[in-house]
Amino acid sequence: MHSILVVDDEPSIREFLQIMLAREGYEVSCAEDGREAITLFEKSPFDVVLADIRMPKTSGFEVLNRIKELSPGTKVIMITAYASFESAVESMKEGAYDYIAKPLTWMR
Repeated sequence: MHSILVVDDEPSIREFLQIMLAREGYEVSCAEDGREAITLFEKSPFDVVLADIRMPKTSGFEVLNRIKELSPGTKVIMITAYASFESAVESMKEGAYDYIAKPLTWMR
């Protein structure tokens, strides 16, 4: 079973992703900010990380960079409500596996 870490400061997004991914058979953990995500990942790596770009304390890009340092093979998917060409390009340059704009209507 693949393990997924969902990182988002919006409780509704975390809950939605946790429910939908668990229904698909994934083991899902959640973090409400980047610091918590990095701490969880350092304790037990995940196969996939879904990380919001804009979060207080630690941004999704900081999460992406730290995870790539710790586990280059982990797939990190960046999600954002503020999609732009620039942030999509930056995500890919930093090593993100994919970039998804909110709202996440494709999962409903």
